[in-house]
Amino acid sequence: MENTERRLTTDFVEPVLTDIRSTWNTVKPGIAQILKDNPSLTFIPEDVYSECVNERAFLFTSPTGFLVLTIEIDRYTKDKTLYMWLAYTYEMGGHEWVSHEGWIENVAKELDCKFIEAQSNVPGFESYAVANGWSLDTRVYRRKVE
Repeated sequence: MENTERRLTTDFVEPVLTDIRSTWNTVKPGIAQILKDNPSLTFIPEDVYSECVNERAFLFTSPTGFLVLTIEIDRYTKDKTLYMWLAYTYEMGGHEWVSHEGWIENVAKELDCKFIEAQSNVPGFESYAVANGWSLDTRVYRRKVE
């Protein structure tokens, strides 16, 4: 049974566009965990709910977790970027998103996006991402005004 369970969590299952209202009780704890792990984020789970309900963000779910995407438009070039706003996997540390890269690339193409972007404060993410075809664009430094 254990081998079957492990196989089910590592096989790629295409994420499905999901109405956040139908799965709020499932995704809200994951969003809350992301916010707990990233205290610099200023939104609350209900802000994500609102963005999805009002179609400014899009929730995709799969057996491995969920992903909230937005489309950002460069105000000067009008180039579109598919932004991975939130990503949550039920099995931490498994880099599950990597198995979804082809799917994410196809979503970006279908939406006429020129780029895909993600941010993370996870230690080791940078070296892992760069080793898998991503490039580092910038680092953000923040200092509180006192």
